Amino acid sequence: MRQAPLILVCLLLVCLLCPAQTRNSADRLDTSNATANAPVNQSTYEALTEGDRAREYLKDMFNPLSLVSSAASAGLGQWRDSPRQWKQGGEGYGLRYGSSYAEHIVRDTVMYGAASALHEDNRYVRSGQTGVGSRVGYAVSSTFLARGDDGSRRFSFSRMLAFAGAAVISRLWQPRSTNSLGSAAVNFGTSIGVATGLDVAREFWPHK
Repeated sequence: MRQAPLILVCLLLVCLLCPAQTRNSADRLDTSNATANAPVNQSTYEALTEGDRAREYLKDMFNPLSLVSSAASAGLGQWRDSPRQWKQGGEGYGLRYGSSYAEHIVRDTVMYGAASALHEDNRYVRSGQTGVGSRVGYAVSSTFLARGDDGSRRFSFSRMLAFAGAAVISRLWQPRSTNSLGSAAVNFGTSIGVATGLDVAREFWPHK
């Protein structure tokens, strides 16, 4: 029960420290639900304004998918009884859900600031290709790539920094069994794996 106030405090602090809307710029933060239907290249790429990026950040912060994914993550932790100090029952599930959602907020906030500073656009854009293998390869690589202001694709430092930052920061409210750097490394790898799976799903999900 002692971890509950700490989780709530961390959650509130992250919300309060959310970057404010600043200057206009040709970049945009990754939003886990942002998917374009048409392929994009350097000649057709249109970067979003800072205002649009901020709105997408806030929308992703509280969208239904974020709530559902946090609930699923908490359910998996409940099933694995991890962390074991949080035990079972409603209280244990609540702690796991709060931890998962707080980590989501930390990850998106770090990505928001880093993407703005580095001029990286992490939105997922469908490949427009036809072969299954090439589409899967494109989706997997998209987990590690972002677009610059000119529309060219490059390594996404902001996304990797967000995964790593959230993995480490979330150890602050974890109990002893899961607050080590080793546990953070596992969390980092799991986050990349989940993001890769979501990008593959976005590539093949039916759309108009």
